[in-house]
Amino acid sequence: MSRVQRSPPVSNKNLEQVSSDSDIPQSLSTSPQGNVNTSSRYKRPRDESLSPQAKSPPLNELQGFKHEVLQMLKKWKNEQETYFKKILDGQASSVTKLASDIAELKSQNASIQKSNMEIEKTVSFISKQYDDILNQMEILKREKTAYKDSFQAMEAKIQDLQVSSRSSTVEIRNVPPSKEKETMADLTNIVNKIGTAINVPINSLHIRDVYRLPGKSGSTRPIITEFASVQTKLEFLTSVRNFNKKSNKEERLSTQILGIIGDRCPIYIAEYLPPSVRKLFYAARQFAKIKQFSYCWTNNENVFLRKSEGDKQILVKTEQMLRDMEVNQ
Repeated sequence: MSRVQRSPPVSNKNLEQVSSDSDIPQSLSTSPQGNVNTSSRYKRPRDESLSPQAKSPPLNELQGFKHEVLQMLKKWKNEQETYFKKILDGQASSVTKLASDIAELKSQNASIQKSNMEIEKTVSFISKQYDDILNQMEILKREKTAYKDSFQAMEAKIQDLQVSSRSSTVEIRNVPPSKEKETMADLTNIVNKIGTAINVPINSLHIRDVYRLPGKSGSTRPIITEFASVQTKLEFLTSVRNFNKKSNKEERLSTQILGIIGDRCPIYIAEYLPPSVRKLFYAARQFAKIKQFSYCWTNNENVFLRKSEGDKQILVKTEQMLRDMEVNQ
């Protein structure tokens, strides 16, 4: 802080120098008074021409100091006002931005809540639909089981009808045709020759029907012979088995024994099996090979298995039964 400097007063030329203490004796001797033991002292005269500020320098200095302090305070106040205004403006901007962000968050939150409500409704709807589908599936499963049982019952009935209708029928395989177009008489003659070979006389009265199954051109189609009675059929099959057992391999029933011209071919005779039983019989033979069953045969259109001699025979009713046996073996 600067201070007001007061100029020193102008010296008066008429003033005399005051002697120091060391010159007091000399002054006494030269003084006109001589014997007066006193010294004269100059007093500054009162100057009426000085200004009030010059007449009272401390007051002027105080006013300058006060003015300077006021200027400093005013400047400091302006600086503080500017500083705080910047802070307040920044805070106001931050508060405005914060309020905008909060409003945006509220809007987003409301949108999310709305989306969540829609998702909940959708999930609830899907859950209900899923429950309905499960119920429908359960109903369909029960219906499927009922249809399956009904289908199996119908299959059993059809099989029984086939068995009853074919109970006296045999199938003769590997017999080539005697001519391009065979008649029933030609096929009956072949059956008669087989009966003669196995010592079972057969005539037209013993045969109800005889025909060849359809097949590919050039293939040897089986001969289906329906006898007049089951007894004749059983006697015919038993005689065929006995004939093949007693004979050597070369002497077994063949086309040569029947007098058919051409290469010798073995003749196979068995009871006629419907397609469903034939398929089951094939599956049973494959199972017997894999699981080493010694016996697999048919009787009255039923399929049987036996592990070894002396074991109990097993009646095979369905292919599922074979699969279950394969798992348990």
